[in-house]
Amino acid sequence: MTLPEAAGPAAGPGPDPGSGADPDGWQRLHPLSPLLRGGVVLLAVLGYLVSQLVDTVLGSLESDVVPGSPGDSGWSYTAHPFLALGALVLVIAAVAGVSWVSWRFSRFRVAHGQVELRTGVLFRQHRQVPLERVQAVETTRPLLARLVGLSQVVVQSAGGSDSHLTLAFLGVDRAEELRAHLLDLAGRSDERPGVAGAPAPDAGPGPAPGPVAGARAVDAAPLVEVPNGRLFVATILHGSTIVLGLVLVVAGFTVGVAEAGLKVLAGAPALLPVVLGLGASRVKELLVHGNFSIAGSRTALLVRHGLTDLRSATVPLHRVQAVEVLQPLWWRPWGWWRVRVNVAGVHDDHGADNETVMLPVGTAGEALAVLAALGAHPEDPVLLEALHGDGGESGWTGPPRAARWLDPWSWRRTGYALAAHAVYLRTGRFTRRAVVVPHARIQSLGLAQGPLQARLGLASARIVSTPGPVGPSVPHLRHESAERFLAEVGARAREARRPAVAPLAPAPAPLVD
Repeated sequence: MTLPEAAGPAAGPGPDPGSGADPDGWQRLHPLSPLLRGGVVLLAVLGYLVSQLVDTVLGSLESDVVPGSPGDSGWSYTAHPFLALGALVLVIAAVAGVSWVSWRFSRFRVAHGQVELRTGVLFRQHRQVPLERVQAVETTRPLLARLVGLSQVVVQSAGGSDSHLTLAFLGVDRAEELRAHLLDLAGRSDERPGVAGAPAPDAGPGPAPGPVAGARAVDAAPLVEVPNGRLFVATILHGSTIVLGLVLVVAGFTVGVAEAGLKVLAGAPALLPVVLGLGASRVKELLVHGNFSIAGSRTALLVRHGLTDLRSATVPLHRVQAVEVLQPLWWRPWGWWRVRVNVAGVHDDHGADNETVMLPVGTAGEALAVLAALGAHPEDPVLLEALHGDGGESGWTGPPRAARWLDPWSWRRTGYALAAHAVYLRTGRFTRRAVVVPHARIQSLGLAQGPLQARLGLASARIVSTPGPVGPSVPHLRHESAERFLAEVGARAREARRPAVAPLAPAPAPLVD
């Protein structure tokens, strides 16, 4: 696939009057960009210098030592106030000068089928990302950028985070315009008929992929908004915090509240790293998924989230490779679920799962609404059985009774069902998981057998998807069933790749094993 070349600056959105665009289409970032990129360090240095000057002045007012007397230790800020003030002015001027030079030599453009960014004075860098390699484009607004009304555009390309290109910073409106324009240009190169993303001839109802990879906010219909209160409760209801709370309660009842308090205080140094680690992980999840909302169009999902660092990302439907819906035990009384996906080209290098969580916590109806936007059918009986079934339903194949020695709690619920265009997997009785993988999105298949499984005549079948949080597998099947699973799913995957990719889960037709 090759992208039609765009002619010079016509390939990019219209620049702002003060963007400094030249005839070749090069545009400058916002003048405050260098200060924001190193803003925390610069503020810390200036704050230290100012605090030292203030402390010296205040200390001199309380001292009885006269400059030049025997008690004077030598040079001080107070004896030479103008020199101290001049040094502070020179530091500020140097910072401003370096920032201006950095901004002056940083430019970007969208032209000739690629995004380009030039930076540096002594050590120059010229980065290029071909538009046909663009996987996604998102906008982020860190806290300092929000204070001055700026945003940054992150162009994600195939190859991981090292190949991403960040334009920091632009005005909010200009950043959104550039993001939508890049998504439109990238969509022209990989959404043509006959390639991944076009609807299959027999595709059932539901959103059909279209000719554009990205969806503008005005075209996306709101789906779900997660209240921050619900997110806070769901974040606290985590396995680690619950176990820590149970340990404290049991200690209080067994040795007494007073003695338990003393023991906790005595062991505080050892528990402090654990508590800090748990607190940091819970706070991080709140900061990442706060203010969460998701909207959908025929071609993509628009995800917005973040309390301090606001993010806006578009997830093209044709790049969703696998979907997982899970429900921890402690969420079951509230009927809450989480939806995660594997997205082609998105590598979760920092463990923040920013682009893979489609619903951090939501009701069953909200989870089904997100699944419907991904192409599933909310009233699909096989999907509902994958979410709520306990085992034994018609059309599902699961482990034999021998699997109870390896999985005594969940072996009845574990299993798979084959539909016309997708394979459904379910595991877990305490933490319920349901996974949907379209046949056309299967990368490869595998079979694993440990020594205990070999003695029991069992094996685990695994579906290899793109990198992401979803790991589709069916553990502890009868060995013959696992072999049959690989053969049947492999044949369906080969057949599904011949036509275009189908929606996530259209018109199920489960087969009875």
